[in-house]
Amino acid sequence: MLLHLGDEEVIHSKDVLAILDINALKASELASEFLKKHESNRSLTDLSGNAAKSVVITDKTIYLSPLSASTLKKRASDRLELENGWNIK
Repeated sequence: MLLHLGDEEVIHSKDVLAILDINALKASELASEFLKKHESNRSLTDLSGNAAKSVVITDKTIYLSPLSASTLKKRASDRLELENGWNIK
């Protein structure tokens, strides 16, 4: 299934390795270095216009999303339930 990350960017939900809150990453020096490294390698895509709320990690690209991590996780979970044929209440 597809997962909308914001700014008209859609990826396959199966490609998502992690969805993280941006504030948790900013608090970590190691995570900040991780983001800077990917930004310099041009494998970081900012969809938020410098107002990121979450980070979505795939095997090829790191996305900064304007949507919260909880919103993205819920969307991914809802789609997973649909794939498995479960009913959403």
